[in-house]
Amino acid sequence: MAESKASKFLTGRLDKPFSKANMPKLISIWALFGPGLVWAGLSQGSGELIWWPYMVTKYGLFFVGWLIVFAFLQFWYNQELGRYTLLTGESIFEGWHRVHHLLGWFMFIMAIIFYSWVGGYLGGAASALSAVTNFPAGWDAASQGRFWSTVLIIILYLLILLGPVAYRVVEVVESIAALASFFGMLLAIVVTPAASAVVGEYFAALFQPQFGLPQGWEAADVGILITMIAYTGAGGFWNMAYSYWLRDSNWGMAKHIGRVTSPITGEEEAIPSIGVAFDPTPENLELAHKWSLALWVDNLFGVLLNLATIFLTSILSYGILRPKYLAGQITVEQMKGWKLVVIQGEWLAEAWGAVGRAVMLILGFFFLFDTFITAGDFFARIVSSNVYTNLTGEVKDKTKTWLSLFIPVAIGLIPFSYDPALLSKDPAMGSAAIIIGLVYGLAITGVSAFSATEQWSYRKTYYAIVTIFYAMGLAQLFLKKPGPLILLTGVTSMFIMVLACWVLLYLNWFLLPKIHPAGKHVRPNWIHFIILLGISIVFTYTFVWYLSVKFGF
Repeated sequence: MAESKASKFLTGRLDKPFSKANMPKLISIWALFGPGLVWAGLSQGSGELIWWPYMVTKYGLFFVGWLIVFAFLQFWYNQELGRYTLLTGESIFEGWHRVHHLLGWFMFIMAIIFYSWVGGYLGGAASALSAVTNFPAGWDAASQGRFWSTVLIIILYLLILLGPVAYRVVEVVESIAALASFFGMLLAIVVTPAASAVVGEYFAALFQPQFGLPQGWEAADVGILITMIAYTGAGGFWNMAYSYWLRDSNWGMAKHIGRVTSPITGEEEAIPSIGVAFDPTPENLELAHKWSLALWVDNLFGVLLNLATIFLTSILSYGILRPKYLAGQITVEQMKGWKLVVIQGEWLAEAWGAVGRAVMLILGFFFLFDTFITAGDFFARIVSSNVYTNLTGEVKDKTKTWLSLFIPVAIGLIPFSYDPALLSKDPAMGSAAIIIGLVYGLAITGVSAFSATEQWSYRKTYYAIVTIFYAMGLAQLFLKKPGPLILLTGVTSMFIMVLACWVLLYLNWFLLPKIHPAGKHVRPNWIHFIILLGISIVFTYTFVWYLSVKFGF
């Protein structure tokens, strides 16, 4: 990526051999249980709270027959992401670099662009708190939202900074959010006659998939449909966080890899730049099989919990919000994006009036606020992994290294931060969106180059990136997202899903058996290959269909 070794970083692949150790014993899955629950908590964001309720409110139960199918597309994607980490102790981003450095750096750059405006999730959570508290009194809704967003950012930053182990902070926050959301929705259905009355009709529709498009279909919703398919779960880059969480939970060979610990309250643990593999002894292979079964259980739990949550949110929407929509009491505009979070206060208002509305808004808050802390943690890990493994100790010139990273990031950010409509309506805001994007890219790549040339530890790089991420979240409270970037993140999620599935087929079935000491023994069952191949084809078809409808080719 820089200096005399530039060709290696662009035309080669990560070829450092794995260290070797024995596969750790699996004492109990319950002692390790957590990554699947955290994944479910992360997944309960836009797809579960926004887009499924939107589609069910507008089009009834037409798409519900495909819900289970969409959910289990994510299961196989997760399983192969997790398998790589289980067998090597490496994150999936090291896997991308082992396929080819160009792939690894492409994923790195796209992640920087993708997470440049993720603070919107926190804005959605803040809108729910504003509606509940109407505080500070006398402020307009936008100002109240900024106030609560600022408070939340400060609290979450202190939690991630002071928690002894970074992953454990994320795990606790996500677990609380996931369980509070699930049981809150379940309670809402039980106590609301309008919702409980449609449960039978809803579950009957689950097993009656319909083809084509519903009556009254609007072409403008094609992007939402594709996003809904990708986000019936985490989707795109988000699923890759599962690999990191397995790593910090000490699953499989990751037991030999240190965790990210607080620079204030935690003891630093050694994190090697490459993974750890095992020889194909009978004991190691038996333990690897047990770990693989445990991965199935953890992954399946996360997918099922997320699926059950979608059942609940869409039942509530079908029973309560759809009649209001058909009666003209709710408009399409009110159902768009984070505005729907406030409208969903009607789920419990049907039963408990103002108190129920407030409880429901608080549950909507739990759905969304956790996504910000998860995004910051995951993004910091992406940057740290790419820099620590591929650049640290390899480059010495800060300026060349920084330019090598910043130029492609800027090329990606500028066109998608440039919003002609926003510039025409509000030139200052439109210009600020471009500038803040460039400052963000400059800061991330600057820290990356400095940490690589100064050979910072993984932990130091991680917390530096987390700090930038939270600072940018604060800055974004006073800006409007540029429209093209919103479109980009939606398109990117599905594209990354397509690309990652195809690459996983090569990585786990063909490359890993060649570079792992256990050889063919780490290759998954060929039935799994056929299933993932089918899923890859489905994602590819839906992405191409989306492009053909959206852009007319």
